[in-house]
Amino acid sequence: MKLRMLCLLPAFALAFAAGAAKADWPEKPVRIVLPGPPGSSPDRITRLLADHLSKKWQQPVVVENRPGGTTRIGAAMVATAPADGHTLLSTFVSHGMAKLLYPDTSYDPIADFSPVAKMVDTETVLVTRSDSPYKTLDELIEGVKQRGQPLQVGNFGNGSSFHFYTLMLGKDAGIEMLPVPYKGEALSLADMLGGHVEASFNSVGTALPHLRDGKIRALALLAPQRSKVLPEVPTFTELGYPRLRHGGWFGLLAPAGTPQPVIDKIHADVEAVLGTPEVTQWLRDQGLEPAFESSQAFGDSLKRESGDWAELIKEFNVTVN
Repeated sequence: MKLRMLCLLPAFALAFAAGAAKADWPEKPVRIVLPGPPGSSPDRITRLLADHLSKKWQQPVVVENRPGGTTRIGAAMVATAPADGHTLLSTFVSHGMAKLLYPDTSYDPIADFSPVAKMVDTETVLVTRSDSPYKTLDELIEGVKQRGQPLQVGNFGNGSSFHFYTLMLGKDAGIEMLPVPYKGEALSLADMLGGHVEASFNSVGTALPHLRDGKIRALALLAPQRSKVLPEVPTFTELGYPRLRHGGWFGLLAPAGTPQPVIDKIHADVEAVLGTPEVTQWLRDQGLEPAFESSQAFGDSLKRESGDWAELIKEFNVTVN
């Protein structure tokens, strides 16, 4: 009997320690590293979330912008941080491409991180200026075919998801595209407004103020169904382009090895914040849909998505030289 009790003690100690980790966390300020610039859609939602979590946790939650390198600069900082939950990565769909596009990347986007919570699914639109002769996607495609010159489309960086959207549309529509990379989607949109490119892929949240001002026109939406905030814009799937079905996401990751009770607490608190009516409405007004799924499901989708990106990189022979 004594021997059995002694064997049970290590397991009990581990369970007690795990429970204590959940109860005591966070013990100090929490840093959320964002591998994107201030003012972007990921930045806005991360700062909103940080504000709510700091009140819930009674600890400062600080957002640190580290843009560049297709999310690699910020992600590398978090990959090597202590695995205690006090340093998190708020990232987006480009995260899974890093090692595929840059083989010398110092970390593995899947193995070196623990999935915590997908925050939102994002909607993306293809837009032109309001004075463009193309009022629909069909008109744009036919116009480009007739003129025999490639369509200049802005995106937020070579190898970004928006870059691939451009390539897929060009191939599937049978038109020549000239992707024009920028360091951020706001810069891409600004150059389109200035007449330097003809069209741009942008998140709904970034495009929405200009759509409401009548400066730009949305031709098609990249999402599984029509947007609640732009219900008049048809999806690419409706228009005959089923590959352009899934938009992006914003989510939280932690360094690999972060205790599961800490991950569970962060996950539960993030979902609680996103589930409040005022936050949900704020998100939907920007074309962002709260995503409620388990950390395990989020991790599984990251793995599948990485495989999809690998196939697209091979299909279009994309390099980032």
